[in-house]
Amino acid sequence: MERVRVYADVREEASGIPSMLESMGVIVLRDQLAVGDYVLPGGVVVERKTGEDYVSSLFDGRLFDQVSRMAEVYDSIVLVVEGGLPSWYRDRFKQLYSALAQIIAGFNVSVVHTVDPLSTAIFIEALARKSVESGGSRIVVHKKPKLSSLREWQLYIVSSLPGVGPKIAERLLENFKTIEAICTASVAELQRVVGEKRAERIKQVLKTPYEPRGGKRRTLEDYVG
Repeated sequence: MERVRVYADVREEASGIPSMLESMGVIVLRDQLAVGDYVLPGGVVVERKTGEDYVSSLFDGRLFDQVSRMAEVYDSIVLVVEGGLPSWYRDRFKQLYSALAQIIAGFNVSVVHTVDPLSTAIFIEALARKSVESGGSRIVVHKKPKLSSLREWQLYIVSSLPGVGPKIAERLLENFKTIEAICTASVAELQRVVGEKRAERIKQVLKTPYEPRGGKRRTLEDYVG
């Protein structure tokens, strides 16, 4: 039987899942993926989140950004939610499911709940094998694009901001003219172009000091109400 190949993001190594997949006979190719945590045959990408990160990323918009970027490259997006959900989300059921519905309907995302890293590995192995059996053997890995023109670089950099895709990036550049002007703009100035919530998230990313690995992990929701 032909061994199944999958790509795993190097940052997933700490979870132990890549090694678990190898123990199941999967060939794991480690790389720094631009989007997603695992890329499977047949144009399938898997994003793995703990229950805490899953709920936080739904509320602060990160998950929408991640899914929209994956949808630009991959045919099938699978979101794996590992472990239980935090208790604090219970008071915000409506917001949670409204955001989730928007992602599922807008990008045709499949959501799978697993118990722990081992059950996640078992699921990924099964999904990869089924993808091969269904005729999908080619693996496409989305890497950092090769950009040639200054305009492409400007759009690429601005598109990396939270809640900003190519269209909004172009709108920001048309209004502010330079990336430097976008970075120094006030929340009120950004808000006139991208709306209040997105403007607040952009400004927090631009002005918050960088925290090295090992420090307390914070999300945008820690800064934006």
